[in-house]
Amino acid sequence: MKTLRLLPFLALAAAAPAAAQDKPASAAEIVDAIDACKAITSPTWIELDDLSKHGWKPYRKPAGRRAQVVRGAYEKQGNEALIIISKAELRDKACVIFARLDSTADYGPTAQSVSQFVGMPTHADGPTYFWSLGDGMNMRIDPTGDKDKPIARFEIKATAQESAE
Repeated sequence: MKTLRLLPFLALAAAAPAAAQDKPASAAEIVDAIDACKAITSPTWIELDDLSKHGWKPYRKPAGRRAQVVRGAYEKQGNEALIIISKAELRDKACVIFARLDSTADYGPTAQSVSQFVGMPTHADGPTYFWSLGDGMNMRIDPTGDKDKPIARFEIKATAQESAE
C-alpha cells in the first residue's frame, strides 16, 4: 500500500528534479520551501494561489525554444528545492518538497541541517523522521529518488486543532 501511495512521487522524482534542480538545495532553501508550505496548508485546504505571495510559481520545464508548465510542481528563483502539490497532495491536504541530494549519504546530514532551523525530530521510523512544527503543523522526511538522483522528500500537513469549549 505504501508503494502505491508513493508512485506519483516517484514519477515526479524521476522527471522534475533532473530538469529543475541543477544542484542540491541548501538547508536554508529547504526551510524557505517549508515556510511557504506551512503558510498555504490547513487541515481543510491547500491555498495554491498563495504560493505566489511567497515567490513560488509554476515550474516551467525547458522544451526546445519554449518552456512547458509542469502541473503540480512549483519553483522559486534562487531556490533549488521544488514544491510538489499534485491531486494526491490536494486530497491529503499535504504540501511536498523535493530537495535533490549529491548522494544518498547526504540524506542524514540534510535532515540534521534542516533540524537546526525547525528543531529536532520528535521521532523516527527507519529512515523516516517526523517533526512537530507547532500550530498543528507536522512534517516528515523520507528518502526517495534513486542512487543516481537521490532526493529528500519533505511532507508538511496540518492537523485539526481541538477547540476548548
